Amino acid sequence: MKNSWIIAALVAIALSTAGLVIAASAEMPKSSAPTEKVVAAGNDFGFRLLHSLIAAGDEDNIVVSPLSVSIALAMVFNGAGGSTKEAMARTLGVAALDEGQVNGANHQLLETLQKADPAVQLQIANALWVKAGFALSASFVDQTRDYYDATAQSLDFYGDPESAVKAINAWVDHNTHGKIPTIVDNLSRQTRLVLTDAVYFKGRWSRPFEAKATQTRSFHLRSGASVMTPMMVQGGKYPYLETPDFQAIRLTYGSGRFAMYIFLPRESPAASKRGSAMSRFLKSLDEAHWNDWINRMSSGSEGSIVLPKFELRYSKGLKDALTSLGMGVAFDPDRADLSQIPAKPIRLWIDFVQHKTYIKVDEEGTEAAAVTAVGVVASAIVARPRPFEMIVDHPFFCAITERDSGAILFAGLITNPAAQ
Repeated sequence: MKNSWIIAALVAIALSTAGLVIAASAEMPKSSAPTEKVVAAGNDFGFRLLHSLIAAGDEDNIVVSPLSVSIALAMVFNGAGGSTKEAMARTLGVAALDEGQVNGANHQLLETLQKADPAVQLQIANALWVKAGFALSASFVDQTRDYYDATAQSLDFYGDPESAVKAINAWVDHNTHGKIPTIVDNLSRQTRLVLTDAVYFKGRWSRPFEAKATQTRSFHLRSGASVMTPMMVQGGKYPYLETPDFQAIRLTYGSGRFAMYIFLPRESPAASKRGSAMSRFLKSLDEAHWNDWINRMSSGSEGSIVLPKFELRYSKGLKDALTSLGMGVAFDPDRADLSQIPAKPIRLWIDFVQHKTYIKVDEEGTEAAAVTAVGVVASAIVARPRPFEMIVDHPFFCAITERDSGAILFAGLITNPAAQ
């Protein structure tokens, strides 16, 4: 079913890799980083990216990692100049911050996330893959290393592109624990640099579901048809919010620092077709509403949750989506300014941005992975007092977040949990 507003829930393990291909330092400032602003910008960017993908209307399930894509683009941001840098800043929502503040905040955020909960496995890795003989600007290398812990390796993109592809994909496979085996199929001989970012998250529910309680039930699709899928069942006290438009619940992992939020729009029996409630919900989904909903959740409401098990994969080129968000100049060979990347002047532009994700949700917890690759080439409401019942049997929105920072690691909608 081709519905752009169908996004697979990301929940449990998150892995993301970003690849930047390019054809053709200074010490870290000791100033305090505006981490809260960068987190808010990253979350808002994630919502806008989802809206753009939804508008494309060509996917059943969509899963994205706002963290992975924004970190990958933030590294490229360090190499941009002029109107390209301004466009990237607007797209990422950091136009009010300078480069040092963005880098410092991202560095602090990455450290916070990876140390948040020893009971949850979260790994974030970055790397630069450089064409043999192509010199990068020392400041660009220093910034990606010092702020993003990016390693650098030389590859023969021109003479042996197949081996270069294998090396990059092996890194992706390793850093996603085998959940995303590849991110690139081939590379242009014009490739000068590939930048990759990988985020891997695996969390066990703070209170796992009982496997014996899982039953096969109907899940209603947007078309009006239904599919049979395993549904997990659990009761207890949960952070919960109910409004005339949706139900929302928070399910935690490990010691509680990481959690999955589930938003289930209410389908009206009088609706002309199934899915209208989700459309209305998505129109209101932005950073301001997100924070309001999260803050209004009760501390613990008695009730039950019925949630489908699922395992989904998603792959999408993000060039069109990012262009629609205002970053088109970075993809234009005649106008792009990535002059801060090379040691010597050469025309560079972004060739592609590829994003892949994987997610699995079961009784034990969640596993999700996301990979983002960017290619650059050169020329030459109120909780109920009585027990609630939340039956997630039609399209819903999910997000995996970290409590203290508020960062969204994964976000999406599930419209068909039976799809592979």
